[in-house]
Amino acid sequence: MLMNQTDFLKTKFNQGLDYAGFVKLAEAEGQQMPWEQRYGQLSLDPEQTSLVGGFTRKIHVLCLTGTWCGDCALQGSAMQRIAEANPEVIDLRYVLRSEEHADLVVKSQVNAGFRVPVTWFMAEDFEPVSFFGDRTLSRYRAMARKAIGPEVEPTLAPPSADPVREVLSEVLDEFERVHLLLRLSGRLREKHGD
Repeated sequence: MLMNQTDFLKTKFNQGLDYAGFVKLAEAEGQQMPWEQRYGQLSLDPEQTSLVGGFTRKIHVLCLTGTWCGDCALQGSAMQRIAEANPEVIDLRYVLRSEEHADLVVKSQVNAGFRVPVTWFMAEDFEPVSFFGDRTLSRYRAMARKAIGPEVEPTLAPPSADPVREVLSEVLDEFERVHLLLRLSGRLREKHGD
């Protein structure tokens, strides 16, 4: 994980694209459809919108992702929907896993592999807060059911009735966790006098 690399993450964040710009890259590569499809499936419900709308601490989010990756389209679109619910507080950027960003790619391995998506959550001053990599828990559960079979079933939570919305919920949980970490941070409470 990239820790104590505030300047590096800020530079990569500033090189990142907003959602529309990233989806244009996907379109140029013939990969736009999964991103649009997932975005259409992932609108926040009123309770989720209210939760995100109540966030008060600035969060910078940088997602290293691929246009070709189905899990990337799912998580990336979920993050965009969450960011849209409070754009004054959540600043989200996407960086394509490519040679151009090899310096970030090599520093973001998960289990000794180059995975996508990999997301960094940073405070208002780009201080690293959290690192979230590869698939969500529900996606791993589904993969385990397929790859390992019945022997793993007793150890897994039941499958979700709507796996796409389950990923949205898991991603939202991570955003909420980071917001609460920032909201309760002694460093930031002192800075903001709250």
